[in-house]
Amino acid sequence: MVTVMRRIPLLIVVAVALATAACSSSDSSGSSAPDKAAGPRYVALGDSYSAGPDIAPGDGLSGVCNRSLVNYPHLVAKKVGATSFTDVSCSGATTDNVLNAAPIGDQGAPVPAQLDAVKKDTTLVTIGIGGNDDGMFSKLSTACTEPGTACADYLKDKLPTVLSSTRKHVATTIDAIKSKAPKAEVILVGYLGVSPPSKGCDALGGAGLDTKGVSAGEQRINSMMSSAAADSGATYVSMSTLSKGHDACAGANAWTNGITPEALGDGASLHPRPSGMAAVATAVEGDITAK
Repeated sequence: MVTVMRRIPLLIVVAVALATAACSSSDSSGSSAPDKAAGPRYVALGDSYSAGPDIAPGDGLSGVCNRSLVNYPHLVAKKVGATSFTDVSCSGATTDNVLNAAPIGDQGAPVPAQLDAVKKDTTLVTIGIGGNDDGMFSKLSTACTEPGTACADYLKDKLPTVLSSTRKHVATTIDAIKSKAPKAEVILVGYLGVSPPSKGCDALGGAGLDTKGVSAGEQRINSMMSSAAADSGATYVSMSTLSKGHDACAGANAWTNGITPEALGDGASLHPRPSGMAAVATAVEGDITAK
């Protein structure tokens, strides 16, 4: 999540920044037998909203996956005292990248399937995925920077089909995780909101973006993910309501960057800032400890 021409899709940067790949990050300790009292055996999966591209300090071993060492998976691992922790979230990932070894976008060589990191004794899995399937984020942004009724037409005529197929993909992905780790708690983590529901701001390119339309699309994506979690029996942690007042137009209170990041190391364009990652970690930890 730079100067932008009015007709250039603002959130297309998401697809680009989401489209980087590779390696895994792990921090493991403890015995071979699962011991809930000692903390979960935790594996984190997902795309760039989990990976935290350009948030310092970065994981130097993550290659073009561009993971941060203070993304929400790392923060959650510390909060819950994970016995073992592996983060294979990767910028640009789709549900296909979770299930299969495949390139990230047009990046070339296949990246290992994220599912490979999930083991039989894994007891906690978080996953944030779906926004890149069928180019959903980028197509939404493209439509909502076009003049006339393009944004409304996309929301009405095309997005429902994409949401329907993505719901099935996300549910299938969660089923695959549960099959590999039958005792794991699986938490699907929703996306932080980038766009305010009404008036835009310079951070999002001013009047060039239909912020109301983008916000409506974000809400529908949130609903789709909630349904996918219900379909597959996973827990859903929604960030939609929590993001209110923290969108990219919220200044110092913003949890995501606008087109231009606030500072070097503060996260990628139109992506979570450190404060956003901390907010997600708090929400996820709250769900875990409430059980």
